[in-house]
Amino acid sequence: MLTDEEFRLFRNLIYEESGIFLKDTRKEFLEHRLAKRMLANNVVSPYWYYRQVAEKKKELLILLDILTVNETSFFRNRPQIDLFRDIVLPELFDKKRGTGQKSLRIWSAGCSTGEEPYTLAMVTHEVINPYAGWQVRIFASDLSLTALDTAAKGLYDPDKVQATVEDHYITRYFDKSEGQLRVKDQIKKMVIFDFHNLKNDNGLADLDVIFCRNVMIYFNLDDQKTLVEKFYRSLSPGGYLIVGHAESLQGMDTPFQFIYNNKGTAYRKPEGREHV
Repeated sequence: MLTDEEFRLFRNLIYEESGIFLKDTRKEFLEHRLAKRMLANNVVSPYWYYRQVAEKKKELLILLDILTVNETSFFRNRPQIDLFRDIVLPELFDKKRGTGQKSLRIWSAGCSTGEEPYTLAMVTHEVINPYAGWQVRIFASDLSLTALDTAAKGLYDPDKVQATVEDHYITRYFDKSEGQLRVKDQIKKMVIFDFHNLKNDNGLADLDVIFCRNVMIYFNLDDQKTLVEKFYRSLSPGGYLIVGHAESLQGMDTPFQFIYNNKGTAYRKPEGREHV
């Protein structure tokens, strides 16, 4: 069992390395996660395991990996996906065509095992189909190396896919592969997966849309504000930020415009505004 002091040691280390803040109520959760890694490392004392984590980058990454919850699905929170398809994409395409641009840059921040960026790729492919010559890049990042490995393979359980994906999407964008469904190459080629800690900058800029759903719940309010400022700077004027349905920018001093309709909610960077 973790002592209060050991819990504080782990909490501070995890926060400093990832920005993830564990409240006091998460002590038991941390105990369960640590027990697995202590057993794997043949360590009986939480303090000695802490020493290992503090000194070994690989073990730290493994610990951060098992602390993140990779609960996701294709077309998760459908109203937000509908908003992206029916409102955001047509507006961006019309605006860009008017200026002669034919590129679209999207970031799935906290992409987990890939269902979200592949969903965005499929939906974008459907909408963009009439527009020849467009270049679409979907950058997908996560803190979990295990999740990213699954995402890059693009192999999924058929029952889970069929539970949330309409038949015509499955027919067009998946192949059967040894009892699983594999995302087709035309969709996989649209997505670039990469390891990224949201506490750090990743250099992405001139983005049209950022999806960061069910990630900010791991951060305290000050770090949420810092993250939102980073997103704002990364977006092009007129770009969109879409967060989880249980998350909001309420209480933050931000220039983002709140967009609401019956299809979902989003935040839009005003035209002509480059900085927070």
